[in-house]
Amino acid sequence: MKGITLIGMAGVGKSTVGKIMAEVLGWQFWDLDKVILERQGISHHKYMKRNGGQALSQLEEQYALSLNLQNSIFSPPGSMVYSEKAMQKIKADSVVVYLQAQAETITKRLGKNLYKNGIIGLEEKGLAGVMAERTPLYEKYADLTLHSGDQTKEDMAQIVIAALKAQGIQLK
Repeated sequence: MKGITLIGMAGVGKSTVGKIMAEVLGWQFWDLDKVILERQGISHHKYMKRNGGQALSQLEEQYALSLNLQNSIFSPPGSMVYSEKAMQKIKADSVVVYLQAQAETITKRLGKNLYKNGIIGLEEKGLAGVMAERTPLYEKYADLTLHSGDQTKEDMAQIVIAALKAQGIQLK
């Protein structure tokens, strides 16, 4: 059965919502940031600082291409949409849900960790610039777009599941 991939900026709830969804559905959960930490021994942010944004993008693509997304919830980094090759695999193997949030929501959620979160391009372009660049890509790849705002993570997980079911997507 096709998996579900949650895309969007850091701070929209991809990992927290995805983890809850995986528990509810009894599916595997893949958080690519955690995969990088486990396999590289350092966080994606430290990897980016040591090797640069381009090297991090290549590593993210490599690991995304290696994952089995069937019966899984996948939470890739927000920059995954820059990799057409990875996104083709993700689209083929999963339903793509874009969790959209306002810049103020992201800033509030990430707080002082905004610039420690490994967001590719953030230092050069700022949050508004990165969001402006990525939004058309998120929209291009999304099968479904939902707004992430003041909901609890549990409520957001239920909203995503209900929206997928309303689209006729089988989840069990």
